[in-house]
This record gives sequence, structure tokens and C-alpha cells, in this order.
Amino acid sequence: DIKGDAKLWKWAYQVVYTRGFEANDGSFNIVPMADYINHGTENEVWMSYDESGNCYAQTIKDVPANSPLRMSYGDPTNPSFLLSRYGFLDESSPATFCKILPSHISQEMKNLGYAHNRMLFYKDTGDVSEEVWDILLYMALGETDQAT
Repeated sequence: DIKGDAKLWKWAYQVVYTRGFEANDGSFNIVPMADYINHGTENEVWMSYDESGNCYAQTIKDVPANSPLRMSYGDPTNPSFLLSRYGFLDESSPATFCKILPSHISQEMKNLGYAHNRMLFYKDTGDVSEEVWDILLYMALGETDQAT
């Protein structure tokens, strides 16, 4: 009965997927109690693993009593990942990814400084990172060159 219970499998997958952590070596781990650590742009906790796979969580600065413990669940400027994986948006993030993505990333674009994690819109000021302007200009000039 369990093998054919799609609803149960979906529930189990979601429990594991939203409570697991990726280690530095790329492995995916379920760490009891670690899923109680909150996500935050400001981090107080660092997790590491020893050669045997044991997980260690330690504070990296003083934490006042009754304060939440926070670590990064992923790049806070990528709202898509945090929403799809954990079901929330990081309101404390200072910026969010620019969703204008070129269809092809050339070496010339990389030389200009293109990296998806640097294509940012800043929430507090409304500013746009220089990389966004550089890539938009590059794309516009490329379209102009193709039209002539």
C-alpha cells in the first residue's frame, strides 16, 4: 500500500526537501534540530561536518538570550529559490535578482562582469547594480549591430 500511495510519497519528499541541508561537499543531509535554526541575512550560526558526517552547529558571534539563531538557507537575493524550496521570501534581504536573463551568456559578457548573483535590484534605494546596466547596454548594442 505504501509504495502506491502518491500522496504519502509527496508528503515525505516535501518533509525531507524543506528540512534538509546541503553540506559543503554537495551532499544533502537531514540534521535533527538544525531545521529549528531560522534563515537570516545576518547569521549567528555556522554549520560544519566532520569526516564521519557528524554535524556541528556553532555560534559565530554573541547571541543575546531569547534571540533567534539564524543561518543562511541560500543566497538571500534569490527569492525564487527560497520561495520554492522553503515557502518564504526573505524580507530582510537588501536586494533581489534581476529577472532579465540573456538567452546566451558569452565569454564577452562574463568579461564585462556578468554573473547571475550580481544582477541585483536594491530594495531600499531603488538602485540597480552596474552589472545590470552593463549587460542591458551590451544586449541593446548587440541588437543594434544585428539590425544594421
